[in-house]
Amino acid sequence: MDTSMRIRSARPVHFAPSPRGFRTLAKFNIQINDDVMVCDCTLVQAPDGRIILYGPGREGNTLSCSPETRREIVEMALAAVELKNERAAAA
Repeated sequence: MDTSMRIRSARPVHFAPSPRGFRTLAKFNIQINDDVMVCDCTLVQAPDGRIILYGPGREGNTLSCSPETRREIVEMALAAVELKNERAAAA
């Protein structure tokens, strides 16, 4: 795992599912290293349960990464949103 990557400003999103059954789960920024941050990324759950990572931009096609890095980012973002939800529930 690349320990220099960090999730920033993770926040859960509560939109109704799309007509095709896709559900937006979270928005976040990913700090790649001290010099590079990608803002406004989105996690979407597909009807089959897969979690899809979208980069910023209306079409979501401005972020390209290997499957391994994509899985790492998805796991880190889900953990950050879960932690935020736990803190909110405890408050």
